[in-house]
Amino acid sequence: MSGDPSTIETELDRDIGIVGAISLGVGTMIAAGIFVLSGLAVSNIGAMAIVAFIIAAIVASFTAFAYAEFASIYPESGGGYAYVSNTFDSDLTYIVGWSMILGYPASAAFYLASFSDWFDRFIVPLFSAGLNEALPFWLSGVIILGLLVGLNLKGTEESGQFQIVVTVLKVLLILVFLLGGLQAFDSETIATSFAENADKYRQIGLTSALVFITFFGFEAIATNAEEIEKPGRNVPRAIFFAMGFVTFVYALVVLVVTLAINTPEYLEFLIGTVETVADTAGAESYITENGEIAMGYAASFYLGNIGFYVIIVGALFSMLSAANATVLAGSRVKLAMSRREHLPERFEDLHPAFNTPYWSVLLTGGLIAFFIFFFTVLPQLIFGTTTIHAGFLEFHMGIEAIAHFADFMLLTGLIVVNFAIVRSRQKYPDIDRGFEVPAVPYVPIVAVLANLVLMVNVEPGAFLLGLLAEVVGVVLWVTVIGTTTKETIEQEAPTVVEESYPEDREYQILVPIADPEHTEQLMRTARNVAADKNGEILVLSVVALPEQTPLTEGHEMVDERRAIINEAMNVDVGGGDDDIPVNGIVKIGHHVDDAILHTVTQHGSDAVLMGWRGRPARRRDVVVGSTVDTVVREADCNVLVERIGADGSVDSILLPIAGGPHAKYAAEVARAIAHSTDATITVLQVVEPDDEQNRELAAASLDEIGTILEDVPFETQLVEGADVADTIVDTSSDHDVTIVGATREGLFQQLVFGAIPETVGREADGTVIMAKRNLGITSRLRRLFSRS
Repeated sequence: MSGDPSTIETELDRDIGIVGAISLGVGTMIAAGIFVLSGLAVSNIGAMAIVAFIIAAIVASFTAFAYAEFASIYPESGGGYAYVSNTFDSDLTYIVGWSMILGYPASAAFYLASFSDWFDRFIVPLFSAGLNEALPFWLSGVIILGLLVGLNLKGTEESGQFQIVVTVLKVLLILVFLLGGLQAFDSETIATSFAENADKYRQIGLTSALVFITFFGFEAIATNAEEIEKPGRNVPRAIFFAMGFVTFVYALVVLVVTLAINTPEYLEFLIGTVETVADTAGAESYITENGEIAMGYAASFYLGNIGFYVIIVGALFSMLSAANATVLAGSRVKLAMSRREHLPERFEDLHPAFNTPYWSVLLTGGLIAFFIFFFTVLPQLIFGTTTIHAGFLEFHMGIEAIAHFADFMLLTGLIVVNFAIVRSRQKYPDIDRGFEVPAVPYVPIVAVLANLVLMVNVEPGAFLLGLLAEVVGVVLWVTVIGTTTKETIEQEAPTVVEESYPEDREYQILVPIADPEHTEQLMRTARNVAADKNGEILVLSVVALPEQTPLTEGHEMVDERRAIINEAMNVDVGGGDDDIPVNGIVKIGHHVDDAILHTVTQHGSDAVLMGWRGRPARRRDVVVGSTVDTVVREADCNVLVERIGADGSVDSILLPIAGGPHAKYAAEVARAIAHSTDATITVLQVVEPDDEQNRELAAASLDEIGTILEDVPFETQLVEGADVADTIVDTSSDHDVTIVGATREGLFQQLVFGAIPETVGREADGTVIMAKRNLGITSRLRRLFSRS
């Protein structure tokens, strides 16, 4: 064997077999959900809760296909966020991570709030009568949260064997409950409950959305794929066996709870057990309003005190275990986001003693405490109830609302994961996949639609809160997180050559050059614009490498790019200001557009000037060129795109206008060129024939542009034309340069400059410059939602 260190590979020891993998999923799914949600579901729709659980399981199984495939490709921490980040280049992946880092803590808050509720109702009274009224019900949950955060800070982990033992004990407890309850099985009671609730379609959908959180345990299997033996084979099997088994168990639990609450003896039991229940009507009302503890009282009814407390302790332990697993998963997503620069670097820091991501754990714990307080404590403190009326809206807070909110956030991420499978097949067709989702793209599309159906069935108040949370995430990205630091930019696209003069001026125009043939024309325009602003020019050339190639390999190609930079810095275009400083840099990166955008941010460029041959793009989703399109849409500065035309003197400039900030910027560029070349500017406004109203507006527009051009020779023309673009193209033949501003600034547009400027850019005679002014915050929003 070779002694070359480069041949040594490091792999994790895969020590979780198929049984251990199944136990991970079953152990996570059989938690607070089976003890709390089963009772809530039955109180909502009776035996039809079985149908609601089956619907949720089917919806979850479609997405589980995607997780199984991704887990066989990327056996790493981070779950759905990591899968989406490995597939998409867009910062849209941040939204998935944001949804997950709120969804996981909300899930843990649901488990711990359920723990608090059961502990307060069933355990606290054992110590002293009335003690549960003296102590806040949430106290036990907060204490447990503190212990779990401390445990995760220290870094203690359950072994695979321990997880198997824990899961077996949970299943045995459920079997004890089922054996006690099914002895009283009455098919007529179940049939009646089905019939009474079969037409409650809205409630069935609402309940399916509520219980969906139960089946999210399949991600626990996928997240641990790097430690599972033969993940391509065992992960899919474990996921689907665990989901099938848990669905079957839930159906049986629903049957037993349904039998209990429809039994007269059970109602009498509640009257004798619960102090606030005095008669049969009160017992029925209590069941409706306290469905989350229905299984606990059912256990007491069927099994007596000893069996009851065995179930209660097991339930509390299950809730605690699930909360701990969720704290761990939530902190790992934050760690993965930090590594991909979607969260500040501190969340990647490891504790010096425990080697755990302590900032991520602390943030997770803080979010869990916030959700417990916001959903269960605050409404009671302020309104005295968990039902809040706000105009025509009604917000149902409390434990059930936490589950709905968690479902909304997690479903948001799962929808994107399904899109990612389709994109992965397109982007990486030859990658080795241990498991493949069948019938792509149809199965992922069905999964997306099914997830959307569940999402719109989330309780309206939680739905609105989920939307608000997503908006907050976008605002944080635009204003704080998405503001890339210079150090980060330099890591992503390192500068390897920098030729500069010491002078530093307030205005800078960036000129990326890929083709040396474009150098002279671009530098002439850049000098004209810089001279008008008493600014400087920064010339950029990028060494572009494939995704798979390390950036360090690009150093071998630097000399060629250095030559282009030197040529641009020394070009004598004439007519410009010789006193304009010209600096140059060479960057290495995987994407030319990203390198340009990084340079704009890193050097604070005020404008970027790019060349274009004027050829139509081959792809439908590309307007000018893939690199140019991206820079135009996303650059945090003004953008000029110059269609390379015939080289020669500039005596006449055509300036078509239609009003707006981009037209004014085009006028400023025309003025700058006219200053240096003594050219005459013709300001052209085209109106439709017989349109007197627009003729008056056009005349006002011409006057406004005239104030910008008052120190250079110009004339105005107001002409009629049925087609604005064709009229401008026809007029351009009498001029050397046509400068046109963008006509629209939409967030989700395919057009880059607008239909008219792009037509003029392709078809006008001579040189064409398309101008777009930076309008601020919209560029970051577009960066967030663009490119896949």
